[in-house]
Amino acid sequence: MDVLTSTINQMLVLFTFMALGYFLNFKGVLPLNASLAISRLETNVLVPCLVFNTFYKYCTVKNMSEKWLYIVYGIAIMVVSLLIGIFLAKLFAKDDYLQKIYTYSFAVANFSFMGNAVVLGIFGEDLLFDYMIFTLPLCLYVYSFGTASLIPKKDNKRFSLKVFLNPICISMLLGAIAGLSGLPLPKFLVTSIAQAGACMSPLAMVLTGFIVANYSFKTLAKQKRVYLASVLRLIVLPLIFVVVLKLLKTDETIIMLTVCATAMPLGLNTVVFPAAYGGDTTPGAAMALISHLMSIITIPIMFTLFI
Repeated sequence: MDVLTSTINQMLVLFTFMALGYFLNFKGVLPLNASLAISRLETNVLVPCLVFNTFYKYCTVKNMSEKWLYIVYGIAIMVVSLLIGIFLAKLFAKDDYLQKIYTYSFAVANFSFMGNAVVLGIFGEDLLFDYMIFTLPLCLYVYSFGTASLIPKKDNKRFSLKVFLNPICISMLLGAIAGLSGLPLPKFLVTSIAQAGACMSPLAMVLTGFIVANYSFKTLAKQKRVYLASVLRLIVLPLIFVVVLKLLKTDETIIMLTVCATAMPLGLNTVVFPAAYGGDTTPGAAMALISHLMSIITIPIMFTLFI
């Protein structure tokens, strides 16, 4: 019941913000081009603050030395997920950019906003701390190669390392340096950054709802491949990891952390970043809406079976 209650509560929080975004668009409270301003606020201010705060708080010498095994498993899960994502994306889409969206979606679940809240609500702060360490490699991918791949390319230029010279990657580097060095920062600055980062996920849901309002639910519901992608993300991929880890007789805590990180719905960045750079938000909006609705049922089942 704790799993079910915590999951439903978190889903209600998510959909409250999504409904707010939908209302703001539907009633014309905000202009239609507000989505561009919101998404750029997200990518240039709020996400960098969230990234810096995460790495500053958890990327410390003490954590790296005591929890190194969690990081090793986190890296392994990330690499395998990415390889699976690349393979599956080729089956789901022919368009190059759409393939990147599917690759990202299969490789990374909503392990941060959704995962953090569910872990905290069910298991408390102690496991949440371990979960943060375990998901550091996922954060590293998301805010480097992951987000870079979601930026629509306006031409056929080859991949360049310049894509990493952005506020998110820079904040990740600065956060890691500050965390590992133990650099003391003014309390007001740390609080300001943390509170700005806390706005990221709620505003991302508002943005998702705002964008969803531009489409009919019928249009989003017709994205048949998204249903299959959601099933793979919510059930099949976590099952594969659990079976393999159990066969390897892996520590139960690591299995628990793996389930928490991989059984979450499809992430929100497939809406935020295409919106910020003028890309197609239809696939991301459909993924966010459908997978989060399905997760109300799947997460309690997965947690009950394997945790």
